[in-house]
Amino acid sequence: MELGTVERIKKCLGEVLAIAPADIKAHSRLIDDLGADSLDLVELMYLMEQEFNLRLSKKDMSLSAQLGIADEEIHVDEVLTPKALELLRRRFGPAADHLVHGSTRNQLASLLTVGEIAKVIEKKLNHGQ
Repeated sequence: MELGTVERIKKCLGEVLAIAPADIKAHSRLIDDLGADSLDLVELMYLMEQEFNLRLSKKDMSLSAQLGIADEEIHVDEVLTPKALELLRRRFGPAADHLVHGSTRNQLASLLTVGEIAKVIEKKLNHGQ
């Protein structure tokens, strides 16, 4: 039986973070829930490239890049714009409640979940990278 995208990502995360994949959920946030740091994310990208046989860029893992608006509409001097905050709240609901006026682009990483990564991977797989 072939594992689904989320299960394969959980396997990679389990290896990087020394956590049992069964303890990782699709809604688990990499940083806040699983304790990942920036070096863990780099290692995770490498393992997922191997697992899925594709190339990932830093932009692929960036939620700001996935909002579908120009960079200048996302932030001004790294501070998220009201438009970006609105889009994030629509996309993430209560999970984005901690993003308030004055939040920075770096704080977006706290919203990155296993499910969000799965969406990126599936999109790349379906569109030939």
